[in-house]
Amino acid sequence: MDRRHFLATGSAAVLAAVAGLPRPLRAYASAPPEGPLVWETGSVSYDSVSSLFEAVGGTQKLISREIGQATIVLKPNFCLPQPGEAGTTTSAELLDILCRRLIADGARRIIITDHTLQKTSDFDNAAFMDLPKKYPEVKVALANEERMFEPVEVRGKVLKNTDPLKLLSKADLFINVATAKHHSATQVSLGTKNLMGAIWNRKDFHTKMDLGQAIGDLALVVRPAMTIVDASRVLLTGGPTGPGRVITENRCFAGLDMVAVDAVVTSRYSFGGREVAPKDVAHLLAAYENGVGEIDLQKIRVIRV
Repeated sequence: MDRRHFLATGSAAVLAAVAGLPRPLRAYASAPPEGPLVWETGSVSYDSVSSLFEAVGGTQKLISREIGQATIVLKPNFCLPQPGEAGTTTSAELLDILCRRLIADGARRIIITDHTLQKTSDFDNAAFMDLPKKYPEVKVALANEERMFEPVEVRGKVLKNTDPLKLLSKADLFINVATAKHHSATQVSLGTKNLMGAIWNRKDFHTKMDLGQAIGDLALVVRPAMTIVDASRVLLTGGPTGPGRVITENRCFAGLDMVAVDAVVTSRYSFGGREVAPKDVAHLLAAYENGVGEIDLQKIRVIRV
């Protein structure tokens, strides 16, 4: 598959515009001392998604600078140019709602980005590519060129260096917008696994080190402020690329603790046709042991909003 093509709806200019604005690799909000919260919506609508931001005290609470001056990065799962019904990618509908809410809050620079599995031109007709036409504040940047990434050191157990998107180090707010699906190699693909779409060299994860531990180590350096798992449709089998059994759930899960969000979603569905405890998902256990987040369901509070 060709991963060395790069297309952005204004993305070259966008990435250049934020260059030279050094900030940390993440904007990370800590969980409350009594344990992390995970919010669950009963629908995927503007009102329900708005309630997620209201639950954390508003979008501005997640950003250290005034929102109108901030660069906001949304990282969905756009692995393949498949329709939403396949359950393999984050829904364009959810991204549309997120953009509308952020713009209503005053956002003026929203960048949607992912390192996809197929060449950029294959996504020309994808629904999400229409978002910049609807909202001038939004740009889509499919990061399929190596120069868009930068090397960083990792103090992981197996992962010692990696190459995340340069854009992440310039972001004032980084929101991880994963989809809920089965994965043949990792059992689940949720928020933590979605981080692999934010780095260039993924091959080494599969061929040179323990995959689960490597993903858990990656979570040490690529840390979103908020994670949303799109469960509007859930791919239960045949992941990550499908086809497989897809169920319509019409809900989202979200939180500031990415691992806790993944733990809750893992416990809700029979991914791969069987029930799996969060501690039995290697990359979630590795992230937990690295101190990234919580997987003990007894310590996680789930709140319906």
